[in-house]
Amino acid sequence: MLSRRKRTITGKPVAKHVPKIKPSKARKIIRRFHLLIQKRRVICNKLRCDIVENDEEANAINIENFFRKNKTLQEDFNKGKKSRRPNPRLEELLVHVQSIEHSQQLCQILGYICGEIEEDGGLQNYQFASTVGQDSNRGGDSSKQLVKWCKELGVDKALGMNALELGSLSAKNHISVCGLFNPVVRIDLNSNDTVNIERQDFMKRPLPKDESQRFDLISCSLVLNFVPTPLQRGQMILRFKQFLKCNKKTYLFLVIPLPCLTNSRYMTKDRFNEIMHALGYRKIRFKEAKKVAYWLYELEQSENTMCSSQNMNQFAKKAKLLDKPGMNNFSITFPNRQPSHQGIYTTTKPLFSR
Repeated sequence: MLSRRKRTITGKPVAKHVPKIKPSKARKIIRRFHLLIQKRRVICNKLRCDIVENDEEANAINIENFFRKNKTLQEDFNKGKKSRRPNPRLEELLVHVQSIEHSQQLCQILGYICGEIEEDGGLQNYQFASTVGQDSNRGGDSSKQLVKWCKELGVDKALGMNALELGSLSAKNHISVCGLFNPVVRIDLNSNDTVNIERQDFMKRPLPKDESQRFDLISCSLVLNFVPTPLQRGQMILRFKQFLKCNKKTYLFLVIPLPCLTNSRYMTKDRFNEIMHALGYRKIRFKEAKKVAYWLYELEQSENTMCSSQNMNQFAKKAKLLDKPGMNNFSITFPNRQPSHQGIYTTTKPLFSR
């Protein structure tokens, strides 16, 4: 019988203490962190300071080296870094940083951003908040919905299916413990569990050499919306196909924040489905929750589903679908390519080949 004591008679905790924060605070931390790194990216591009996606250690070194070469701007950076928080004036400049061209102001805002990231624990604090968001006790594990759908479709462990999970935060979520997939290969740009989750950028993952290196299912939950640009999002979606097995049923599970689809000037649920259909995916399940949208797509293996130049070139540029105050600019675009002699959509790399 388990002890109800919180501590043993020697005063030691019965169970290891796991720090917790409220989901509302976790969401606030996540939103703020992504706002800061987005604005930092804009500023560094303006200042021509090298920035590396998802490598905070490298970015700290690059920014330090930048000011070592531009000592006249160091004072402005330090001033922003030491400012009290929140600073109403700098918060206002932060929001409108895209329209600012004055180097001294940009450096002050950059210092303000870097100071906040350091004070709040940076990437480590963000990862902890993200893990809280996936706590099964709070219903935050999106793969729970995936497993439910897979069981409805008759997926069984006897089928020997494997899966690739992008942006994995835990080796104990539903996709990992349900037993339907073996193995589950888990990757994340900034893995906080390098034993069970490989630290890897999906866009740099080596392409499969044969069928044994491909997957029956790819899970991409709340990753696509954090890819920096519309074209990079399109390139990520294109790359999924190269990692899915040929000549059998394969699946793609996607989770995207609802505002990216319901409050965007350039994207709606219908347009997103049009994109996926043009790429050869068939929607087999969809669920709209309070804050996110879930999709399960099946990749059609027919030759007729190959992407034509005409199909994909219509998504090469952003198309304004709605325009109201307070809307966001989430969108997905694809490289504009020319058709081959056979009329098949071609690229310099075999993005669509199966």
